[in-house]
Amino acid sequence: MKKLFQSDPLIEISNCRQLRLIGTYKFLEASDRHCAFLYEDFSILIKAEEVHIDVLKEEEFIIHVEGLQSFEMKRQVNDYEKIR
Repeated sequence: MKKLFQSDPLIEISNCRQLRLIGTYKFLEASDRHCAFLYEDFSILIKAEEVHIDVLKEEEFIIHVEGLQSFEMKRQVNDYEKIR
């Protein structure tokens, strides 16, 4: 049987202009030039000349950027976990 809906976390980047995420996230801050959020076990910071949030759903969002300057993704580690 084929899945009708995406159920696993997914990050999809198209032409360095659009970012689509499916999974658990929490916005930390956003402006017209940057966006910071937590996604699954990662902290993500996007900086660009322009940042637009196109879709914002419970477990999916799409961000469109013009003039991407940086994309920073860091794994968050809790006190009980070690990076291998």
